Amino acid sequence: MKKPHGAFAEGENEIKKYLRILKRRKILISTTFLAVFLGWLGYVSLYDSYPVYSSSVLLYFQNPRTMSAVEEKGQTVNASRITFLETNSLLGQIVQELQLNFSIVTPGVSKDKLFSFVDVNPESDPGLYRVAPKGGQYELYYSNPATKVKDRLLLVFGAQDTVRIHHIAFQVNAPYLSSLPVKAVEFNVKNFDSSIKSLKSRISYKWLDRKTLTNLSISATSGSPEMAARIANTLAEKFVQFDSSIKNRKGNEILKILEDQLQVAKQDLDEVNQRLQRFQEINPQVTAAVPLTPVTTLQQNQNDLRLKINDLKNLIARTENAASFNEQLDQARQLVTYLLSAEGIPTASVFDQEFNALMTERNGLAGKYAPTHFLFVENENKFKSLIAKVETAAREHVTKLMDRASNLEKNISSEQQNLARLPLKQRQLSELMVEQGVKRNVFETVLTRYNQAKINSEVEVGDVFILDPAPVPPVQSRLSLILKKSLLGLALALGLGLGLAIVREFFDKTVQTPEDLETRLKLPVIGSIPVIHNDSEVPENIKDLKGKRDTKLITLDYSPTLESESYRDLRTKLLFMNENKELSSFIVTSLRPGEGKSLTSSNLAITFAQQKISTLLIDGDLRRGVLHNVFGNKKKPGLSDFLISKATVDYENLSKLIQKTIIPNLYMITAGTPIPNPTEMLGSERMSSVLEVLKSRFGMLLLDTAPFQASSDAAILSTSVGGILVVVRAEYTNIEQLSRKLQEYRNIHENMLGLVLNMVKVDMKKERYQYSYYNY
Repeated sequence: MKKPHGAFAEGENEIKKYLRILKRRKILISTTFLAVFLGWLGYVSLYDSYPVYSSSVLLYFQNPRTMSAVEEKGQTVNASRITFLETNSLLGQIVQELQLNFSIVTPGVSKDKLFSFVDVNPESDPGLYRVAPKGGQYELYYSNPATKVKDRLLLVFGAQDTVRIHHIAFQVNAPYLSSLPVKAVEFNVKNFDSSIKSLKSRISYKWLDRKTLTNLSISATSGSPEMAARIANTLAEKFVQFDSSIKNRKGNEILKILEDQLQVAKQDLDEVNQRLQRFQEINPQVTAAVPLTPVTTLQQNQNDLRLKINDLKNLIARTENAASFNEQLDQARQLVTYLLSAEGIPTASVFDQEFNALMTERNGLAGKYAPTHFLFVENENKFKSLIAKVETAAREHVTKLMDRASNLEKNISSEQQNLARLPLKQRQLSELMVEQGVKRNVFETVLTRYNQAKINSEVEVGDVFILDPAPVPPVQSRLSLILKKSLLGLALALGLGLGLAIVREFFDKTVQTPEDLETRLKLPVIGSIPVIHNDSEVPENIKDLKGKRDTKLITLDYSPTLESESYRDLRTKLLFMNENKELSSFIVTSLRPGEGKSLTSSNLAITFAQQKISTLLIDGDLRRGVLHNVFGNKKKPGLSDFLISKATVDYENLSKLIQKTIIPNLYMITAGTPIPNPTEMLGSERMSSVLEVLKSRFGMLLLDTAPFQASSDAAILSTSVGGILVVVRAEYTNIEQLSRKLQEYRNIHENMLGLVLNMVKVDMKKERYQYSYYNY
């Protein structure tokens, strides 16, 4: 919006605007401020005055196997791994290790000093326990509102006894308990699941580097600084262990399988060694007649082929039967890697390149689209097609290996036929030695694979490290905490008060000051009338008039009060506002009823009469005129009665309507009897003639008309008078509606003398002091 021009419509700068809002809404701001601040202070003092400590531990994520590979995949994996922090299994370990489901209820009692030891577990019965000394011994009571148990005596125990009950074990420190000023000590055991939920609400984590996701800060809060640090550090340690166990789960499973295979291979080797040893003890003279190396070598090769076939079939089966697509990708990756190491598969390198390209594409899509996006689905279909090709190639390779195994079987049979031609004892010895060689080779092969797997598991470098353990935060005093939170409440209360004031100002369609009115309507404000209060004291010279006139006719006497001087100032402006043309008549109107137009016109008429100007006040509100009540005059006959009559329009006939008032030089014509068509009567030629006759006889003519929101009386009469004065009530008149009506009735806008802001709230003590000082 353009900045308005002119002396009366020049815009204010933003600082003045907000200062004016502060002044206008000071009651709202102060009330809101006090209510919010006192409420905040009360809440903090009662419920939030005890310090809550926070401590943070810093973890570093590193995956040496993927550092130079697909970086985005590593970020996705890291982001998913921290969900372990919210698992009940991990948090349950923290609760149990730190005994977080156990707390001392009695104020001022230390858990570490009260018990020599205490142990609670997930099965411990929740509830309130009370230890009370009695006769050199102690009684243990139990309460639980959930099960409607109250002060049930569980047992009586001695100072040196270890109590085991309700899955709780503890031993009290008798000297410390006897030194306490309380008669009994209470402690609470919480439900284990509830304790996990409570712990979950007290921990938080955030990535310090959202791009690479390698530095994770884990924070924990507690009412104890030591416990806050312990929770954070224990959680970090458990997370590192938990993550490592999840990562090494497959390796551990392979180790277990190889351990079982190694045990069977060793048993088979030991058994054949024992048989060979017994045979040689019985037949020391028998020796092998032919070399046994060919048979042993052939059987070893056969065993190797069987292992390869078995491994390859297992990989194919795991790929086909994967529970999820991600698991299928992982198994397919292993299958491609196996095929790369095999001989005679030229397509394996092509599979590897295509697999890596699709994985790179998939990781790129993961950062941009949801899994249901068509590009994701298309990538998944490409993977499924590739996996099908890999499985086909793997099955073809299995077939080739089985053919080779079959050929080996034939060669072994041929060698065994040669051995069968030997004498019985030599043949038995040869068979035992061949079997020993085969079993030894099997054992050594399994042992080699077991040792390799064990080495891989033991030298596996962890990829989550604790960089900075959580320190114990410094102790805070309760008073300093209350002061800090009070400052926060102070800012909150002030901000809320200012915010409400600005919102109220934004939705407020009224004005409070002449400056506001000029800025909003771009029209001159020539008068500002303060709120008129009914005074209990009435000047002596007008006491006799009480009851005959409106008590708000404050211009009756000449006392220089703020209210009366406001009307006299308005009168002066009207008399001298047009130097070239003397003002002799004008309309006083308003947008709606209740804005003070009749009172304004009455007091203004009195000020003109006090200037020795013959003044006529006409009540032109033929619907609900009230000026006769203001001055204590008769309502009839009035203007409406003359307009509907057949009397000639001349001063002789009009003089019958004119009534004297209690003020010299002030006369009035009342509204008269209500008529059904007031607008038509006021817009008639007869009304124009009436006004012409009256203007020729009186020095000032004031015409009080109906509000122009619901009638067009003021617009119709505006062409017959010297101007229009519009009364606007502060904090009441809708300025937007007024602006629209003024645009609608161009006659009112064009003949506007100015606006009068009525019922303005001012500092009466200050203003009255100024007027008193001036008159003195």
